[in-house]
Amino acid sequence: MPTLFLGALVVYLAAVLATGLAWRRRAGKDEASFFVADRSLSTFWTFTGLASLTTGGSTTIALAALVYTHGLTGLWLDLAGAIGLAALGLFLARRVRREGAVTLPEIVGRYYGEAARRAAAVLVVAAEIVWFALLTEATQVVLTTAFGVAPDFAIIASSAVFVAYTALGGQFAVVRTDLLQYGLMLIGIPGIALCAALSKAERLSTLPAEFWSFPTSPNFRLTDVVAMLVLVGLPHLVGSDVYLKLSSSRDETAARRAALLAAVSKILFGASVAAIALVARAAMAPVEPTHALPSAVLAFLPPALSALVLVALVATMQTSADVVLLSATAVTARDLLPALTGRAVPLSISRAFPAVFGALGLATALALDRNVLETLKLGYSIFASGLILPVLVAFLPGRGWIPPAGAITAMILGGTTAVAARFAPGFFGGHDPVLVGTAVNAAALTASFLYGRLRRVPATAP
Repeated sequence: MPTLFLGALVVYLAAVLATGLAWRRRAGKDEASFFVADRSLSTFWTFTGLASLTTGGSTTIALAALVYTHGLTGLWLDLAGAIGLAALGLFLARRVRREGAVTLPEIVGRYYGEAARRAAAVLVVAAEIVWFALLTEATQVVLTTAFGVAPDFAIIASSAVFVAYTALGGQFAVVRTDLLQYGLMLIGIPGIALCAALSKAERLSTLPAEFWSFPTSPNFRLTDVVAMLVLVGLPHLVGSDVYLKLSSSRDETAARRAALLAAVSKILFGASVAAIALVARAAMAPVEPTHALPSAVLAFLPPALSALVLVALVATMQTSADVVLLSATAVTARDLLPALTGRAVPLSISRAFPAVFGALGLATALALDRNVLETLKLGYSIFASGLILPVLVAFLPGRGWIPPAGAITAMILGGTTAVAARFAPGFFGGHDPVLVGTAVNAAALTASFLYGRLRRVPATAP
């Protein structure tokens, strides 16, 4: 099997690198070409890109680990994201595309000023680095399960490929590779792997009763559900990489339809992965939860098909990692460095940033001991607790009631509190870090709102 998998993987990697080379000249025309593909993507291309992006490591390796551990309630990791995408399509996708921005901090800056734009940019870059670490960790899980190679080697090799084709072809290459990757994902996960798992469905009756409990269970309480809706759902409603895809669409209608279709796609993949994980728990010898999905593929499928599905899993990670790198690059080139240097960043320099962020993500993955679930929670906590509420308030009528200083304070306090609670939970009573950080963010926004209202109240005559 390792030989078959290696052969299929080499063919796949050659295809995505060739795509990057093929679109190198077109992507190098200007910033609009490199970052948002000249805002030319139809509903189909925007959907394949958005659906691929929002599947990634969370709806495969991480979701399988949660379901393998908790049963059906682990599905909230996927359902929360699908709900966020549906809300995006129904309420915000048109608005996001209408802004005509390239980055999320750019939108923040239009409502709260340049200082808020820079604060948002720092939070976005931090979150994107952690998300890239998550995706390299998830890829490493697949590669080490298939090959038994050293984890450090697997994680470094996979990072190098993510970086190469993103730096070469920008958004034009990313969306073309998305089609190949999404096709492999469809064939491999809800197609081959799910069918193989369902052939052993009779073993599901051996699972403990609590594995079938939903929407809550003894070890996954209502507070856990709420935390998942905030942790994962809100970043799908307001997300830097998600908004980069919507900003690449040709018009508001394409953006809206793509978000709604991506929500459906996420449910399809989530249900498939959950079913595979449940069968793996029932029919296999115990394994490390994060290895549940690739281990099930190896156990349930013949060598040729398992090689194809494992390559599809690698493609699933790459199709999110490339957009994460591109988003971090866009934010750095457009929102951070110009504010520091006072001049625009040449595109030739911007194209080197994916390598920088790939290295930072790799270092983060190694520092976090390659714990997929904890890395996922850290990345989403930074973003959800820091940025989402101020952005949503900016889209509301009357957002002028929140002074820029209040928005900046809320972003910084919310994000840093979530990180502190993630690494030192004892100081926060063991409450979920994303809920603590979001509560601090909301409190800062509320205080800022009240302060602004009080300043507007005219003094009464004595």
